Amino acid sequence: MPMYMLYTTKAKSSEEMDNLRMQFQEIYKRHHIDIVGFWTNAEVEEEFYYMSKYEDENDYNKKVELLRQDEEYKRLTEKVKEARMSFDSKKLVPKWAAC
Repeated sequence: MPMYMLYTTKAKSSEEMDNLRMQFQEIYKRHHIDIVGFWTNAEVEEEFYYMSKYEDENDYNKKVELLRQDEEYKRLTEKVKEARMSFDSKKLVPKWAAC
């Protein structure tokens, strides 16, 4: 069953976070992580959402482990921690599919 991760970030600067997200995109491509999309809150420009999709929880765990071993990912993660004010993640699984 597919699994999705929904991430919410409130950033100090939307421009800085956009720049970091672009760098992360290359890492995600390298590790075959399916990014569904990036969104911003229409009323709060510094609030971002993004979602990634995995085949199942096992696929998620394997890819997270690969990311944790990637030196560029670790370096950028530290920059993101400095750039954000808050962070939350949610694991989502389909309840039903739209026709």
